[in-house]
Amino acid sequence: MTRNLAVFDFDHTIVNDNSDTAVMKLVDNKIPKEIKMLHRSDGWTAYMQGVFKTLHENNVQEDAINNLIRNLPAVQGMPELIKEINENLNFDVIIISDSNHHFIDLWLEENNLKSNILKVFSNPAKFEDGLLKIRMYHLQDHCKLSTKNLCKGQIMEDFVADQRLNDLIYDMIVYIGDGINDFCPILRLRGNDLACVRDKYKCVDLVKKSKDGRYVDDDGISRTVKSNVCIWQNGYDIIDFIKQQNGQCKKVQVL
Repeated sequence: MTRNLAVFDFDHTIVNDNSDTAVMKLVDNKIPKEIKMLHRSDGWTAYMQGVFKTLHENNVQEDAINNLIRNLPAVQGMPELIKEINENLNFDVIIISDSNHHFIDLWLEENNLKSNILKVFSNPAKFEDGLLKIRMYHLQDHCKLSTKNLCKGQIMEDFVADQRLNDLIYDMIVYIGDGINDFCPILRLRGNDLACVRDKYKCVDLVKKSKDGRYVDDDGISRTVKSNVCIWQNGYDIIDFIKQQNGQCKKVQVL
């Protein structure tokens, strides 16, 4: 059996905000200095655990956090894109995000998209006695392009391999993202795959350098994006690009 696969980032890709930093507004962004330092010393999940602890200590209730996440705005056209490719264009859809599973599940349910998502890969999180506790998705040290708690490229490749063991092969993989940690999975795409990078965000600069032969990693190795590339501003651009492959739609910006 063959299908297509769409892999989405979450923050600044599906939602037009960063779900982690958005909750800091609930304490007016007054995060103690020692918590802020955790980002550099112990990584993102340790930092966010410190943020959630600060919220708890300031009596920010579970409902307040959940309601904020439920009401984060979608990037224009992203809900329509997810529904269109899943329901009409033979795509499985997964999310790989360095946010957390609790936030993503809440938002998907609120926006009636949960049934369109085959699987979510993110840092596990749940409330315990009013405190949101978060854990690293995994611990990795082999990918220097990724954070130690989550390598999106490894997760994507492992998922595709597991699906192949179940006799499901993906003809095409479309990866949709915006940030630096989306570069690793994009580098693993094949020539017939598609990388969709958000205009004016950090990943597009890395992809452009790679396509021009100007990207060299910290080990001095040149890294090249093999896939086609679509530069998008909203979900409708991606729908147009996918349909454009069959001569159905207007041209959109490509590399």
